Amino acid sequence: MLEKFVENATGKRIRKCASLKGGISSEMMKFELSSGESVVLRHITNSNWLNEEPDLIEHEKQSLLIMKSMPVPTPHFLAAGTPKVEALLMSEIPGKVDLEIIHSPDAINQLATTLHAIHQTPIMEPFKWTYSSYVDLTNVSIPSWTTQHQAWSMAINFVQTTMPEFHPVFIHRDYHPTNILWEGNQLSGVVDWVNACKGPALVDVAHCRMNLVMLYGLELADQFLDAYLQLSNETYTPYWDILGFLDFVDEDLDVYDGWTDSGYSILNRQMMQQRADEYIHNLTAKLDAL
Repeated sequence: MLEKFVENATGKRIRKCASLKGGISSEMMKFELSSGESVVLRHITNSNWLNEEPDLIEHEKQSLLIMKSMPVPTPHFLAAGTPKVEALLMSEIPGKVDLEIIHSPDAINQLATTLHAIHQTPIMEPFKWTYSSYVDLTNVSIPSWTTQHQAWSMAINFVQTTMPEFHPVFIHRDYHPTNILWEGNQLSGVVDWVNACKGPALVDVAHCRMNLVMLYGLELADQFLDAYLQLSNETYTPYWDILGFLDFVDEDLDVYDGWTDSGYSILNRQMMQQRADEYIHNLTAKLDAL
């Protein structure tokens, strides 16, 4: 059924088909066509996700169409599936996930520059998707493994009683190293636009920082923040970092499958917990200066 959809959408025969790593809630497939070009298919296989967001395919379609005129390298929308085939066909962009390259200061600067460019994207109306946090702030549990109970309590109280003003921009909403492609030392693409929405720019910064902390430690995450703030007019507040932390960290914190699928195998659960504790301590220490 998927092959027929691809051939009907492109008007070309399929030569080869291969599964791509990294899809957690979707099946990602690459098709080589008779013309020699390749296309990528997202096939959504998570029924719970579809029940919560039945317009996922339309969401990513509109996100890709918005990005089409921007200099940020993103896939081009080609075709959407049907209710029987929850799929989206897009162009392939060159490059691969490279979790080793992020240790380079130049790579961190490219990450920040690309994210800032995304945030300059004009939002075409009607684009209806808006930001909301993943965590229910009325029901946050402190994990049993943490050594930073006081910091967790401070963080939860802060986000429950504070809400900074922000100017909504177009955000990726899942900007992190496994959604970034590289060709050699150059950032060549940003993928996975199914969560893009209108929201605070610093939400994207916070989510990327959270991933950088878990992957590499706090120093690189701080370098990324500094690089982004040098480019933007945003005023830093720890609110979005703390909210991004609470979105990410819970009792079951463990190594993300997408990291190991990308060949980054030096991490373990204990490291994740230690880095999370260091980060929440660092973030809540900033609250004293407010």
